[in-house]
Amino acid sequence: MAIPTHKNRIIIVNDNLVGPSMRTNNPSEFHPMVRQSWGMIDKLRAVLANYYIVYEATVGEVLYNYSFLPAGHPQVANIILDLDFDENATSPILTVTFNEDAWDAFNNRSATSTNFIDDPNSFRAYLKGSYEIPNTQTFPGLLNGIGPVKDHTSVYYLPLAPEGARVQPVYNSYLSTVPPYENVISNPSVPEDVLPNVYIFQAELQNTGSTLLADYHKNALTLGGAAAWFVGDTETTEGEYYQLYSAKLQQFLDTDESLVGKAYNKNLAILHSDMAIADESHLDIAIPFYNKIVIEDLSNSTTGIKSGGNAPVSILANLADDFIELLQIRTIQSVLAGGNLSIDFRRELMTRNETWGQQYDTKVAANYALYNLEEVLEGFTPEDVSNFKNIQENHLSTNFSLLRDFSRSDSDFEANYGVAVVDADIDLFVAPDALVPTVTKTFKQVLDGVRCHTETLMYVIEKRRVLDNGEPGEIQQRFFISNRFEDTSKPIVYYDSQVKYGQRYRYDIKKIALVFGNEYRYIMPPLPSDLDVTIGMGGLPPDAPTEQLYDTVAGDVDFSPGLSETITEPSESALDEDLVAAYTLSGEQHGAELLGRLFPGGGPAQPPSIVRNFLDNLPSAMGQGNLDEQLLPQVDILILDEDR
Repeated sequence: MAIPTHKNRIIIVNDNLVGPSMRTNNPSEFHPMVRQSWGMIDKLRAVLANYYIVYEATVGEVLYNYSFLPAGHPQVANIILDLDFDENATSPILTVTFNEDAWDAFNNRSATSTNFIDDPNSFRAYLKGSYEIPNTQTFPGLLNGIGPVKDHTSVYYLPLAPEGARVQPVYNSYLSTVPPYENVISNPSVPEDVLPNVYIFQAELQNTGSTLLADYHKNALTLGGAAAWFVGDTETTEGEYYQLYSAKLQQFLDTDESLVGKAYNKNLAILHSDMAIADESHLDIAIPFYNKIVIEDLSNSTTGIKSGGNAPVSILANLADDFIELLQIRTIQSVLAGGNLSIDFRRELMTRNETWGQQYDTKVAANYALYNLEEVLEGFTPEDVSNFKNIQENHLSTNFSLLRDFSRSDSDFEANYGVAVVDADIDLFVAPDALVPTVTKTFKQVLDGVRCHTETLMYVIEKRRVLDNGEPGEIQQRFFISNRFEDTSKPIVYYDSQVKYGQRYRYDIKKIALVFGNEYRYIMPPLPSDLDVTIGMGGLPPDAPTEQLYDTVAGDVDFSPGLSETITEPSESALDEDLVAAYTLSGEQHGAELLGRLFPGGGPAQPPSIVRNFLDNLPSAMGQGNLDEQLLPQVDILILDEDR
């Protein structure tokens, strides 16, 4: 198992939770803890110094957690609010007390601020409402305008270069077909998705039955049935296949016949139960040339609060295969459809550096929600399962296909998969020993900036041609491959036979990960009527969802020299998230693009951690109050893509 500290890695924090590095300056010229804006959404955490900052170091901009600073450090000294609550609870009662001595201990405050908020009414207004300082400026209370806050603070480790992720071009033989196979497929108008897929090809070569393993295979291998390789649904020899294919493809090109819709090989999916296909030893037939894509060192695909130690947790390893496959299919559909809900993240990429030992790069990037996981579970219908069955039987939807016909081996497909959805919902959120609460951060961990639990669901390989000017072209294909949830020491290997000799390609290998994060909100109920002050904040609806997101990152990957010019150069862009990247040919170090998916998990019997805080019973003489914080579900699916 690779040591995480030896790996490149990325940290993400919701951008609106990154606060000021100079917390003790005095922009109001009244008191450092009085200001119009803290630069972050949760102003209570700003006052408590429980947030991340961006620190400019000699090795680059670093995300630093102020909660780690020692009590005597100037930036976290004299915390003016004290919280008293059960630190082991996800939904504690928070008692907030004003510390007058800490307030008066600041050196750069105005003398007029002395004892300013020790009056109960002033303290309440400081928390919620508005108040004036002696020079007549009006300031909002700390809890004003916060609304629901999402906390996805997470870490993702990238594979070690060059072994962790790589692309190797393999050239075996020249085919003496008429016309030559290499020449006819090199025509720029021939899309990669009509080229033979080696997994489908091998499956039918080894098929000794009289029926195709899947009806879809005929169109996929024979240009929509045009090349007569199958006779009575039984294939002839391997050598004849390439001759028939090359001749029919040349005929199409000579007559300017469109190749659109001649095959459905564009976006392929290897689901969880098909992972034997992703073994290195799976390919045992000779094909002329291909790109071998390897993703190794999966040992750190689970990160966060339950990733190791005495009680590691794997949510996905405890779910039924049927449900994981449905989740993967739904995820593929969402990735191909694109996201819609934009969320900004501050992302820190740490890469190994010979000069400094490590280098940091921190930036803000927008990411997009794909779907809400809990809504998907709650809204799942028999029709949904029927739609998945249609995909299974036909091996294709409008934009992706599966490699085998799952439904043929299942006598009661709809019943089995329907039960899988119900069971998953119970196992995740409802049962007394539900899985999600075991990986949900407590409110104390939220305040301390503890990183969320994350698990890798699958990988996405995006394949592009490299244009003559060296720029990457449009995505030609995507390959979706399940993660290994138990045997993480075993690499994932994919043989891409749908390549042209002499064409350069770029492969962006991304990771989709579940992130179990938190959503919370502060609420102050009405104060006693004799004070004539009402302080309140709306709560989250009981059906608020959990959150999932998927992201991209770049790391340095060293590639060995290519064996031929079949493959492409590695990506030089640096997206973000955590993962694996791979490219080819040069033997230099290149940025690898990765992807990660996160989805916040929930509280007791209800998924994501949603924290509702109630301030209540503020005794006027004491200047203190209770915040009752209660978890509710919150799950979205996000796309983290800085290029959008």
